[in-house]
Amino acid sequence: MAKSKRPAFVFPELESRGRRTILRTTEEVSAELNALHEAEEEPKERVKVTYRFQPEAVEAVEDIRRILRRQHGVRKVNREDIAQAAVLEALRDLESNGPSSFLAREFGEAAS
Repeated sequence: MAKSKRPAFVFPELESRGRRTILRTTEEVSAELNALHEAEEEPKERVKVTYRFQPEAVEAVEDIRRILRRQHGVRKVNREDIAQAAVLEALRDLESNGPSSFLAREFGEAAS
């Protein structure tokens, strides 16, 4: 049996001339480059950890998710993202407000 010759691949959108040439404005190119740079800056690694929450805290995370979805139109948010955002915001509050931060007041009173 004779082998048939492979068909030549043609990519008209990559050619400099033709009906299907892709032309993009400078703004489109820079917007795409900015999006690529932002995607590279986002942390991609996640570490799996386990914490025990009181039932009220678990319900609060669900309530946050429900409120974001129904009242604010946020469709793609999961429990991990909510917990992560809350922890990072608590750290920012603690670092900037010190003893008057929510966590220092919450746990400072418990220690007394």
